[in-house]
Amino acid sequence: MTQQTFLARCKSLHEVWQRIPNGYLKLLLENAGCPRASVKDLGSLKLLQALLNIIEMLNVHEEASYAFTSTEEPEGWNNRNKTLEPLFLNNDLRIADAHETVKNSLDTLQQLGFDTANVNAGYGKALDFVMDGVISSIESIASNLDRILSRK
Repeated sequence: MTQQTFLARCKSLHEVWQRIPNGYLKLLLENAGCPRASVKDLGSLKLLQALLNIIEMLNVHEEASYAFTSTEEPEGWNNRNKTLEPLFLNNDLRIADAHETVKNSLDTLQQLGFDTANVNAGYGKALDFVMDGVISSIESIASNLDRILSRK
């Protein structure tokens, strides 16, 4: 697989979670107690990260689903969440496709544990690595949502 094909597929993969309306995510975060002014300019990845942070914290404390709604600002809601790093990496690759700045993305791939020497034989393994990470991130969001929704 060529570098350009790899980047194009990363761009297509990015569009999967772009289908979730930002307005819906912002409304959820505001209902959870996040300040409107703080969430109004966040993009989809930061919104998903904030949502995951809140839900993970509720799950740690085995809170019921009704505890999601709050007037208090949730602690750590805007912290970086390593679980979603593959989504941010994929976003970087999407941007690299548009701006042809692949070197930084290869560095990011390497920081996440991918041996970039493998791209000498093509980008197929890099795409597998990115897809596995994205799948794991989305699965984490889904499983955390499932956990909190299963408690009444």
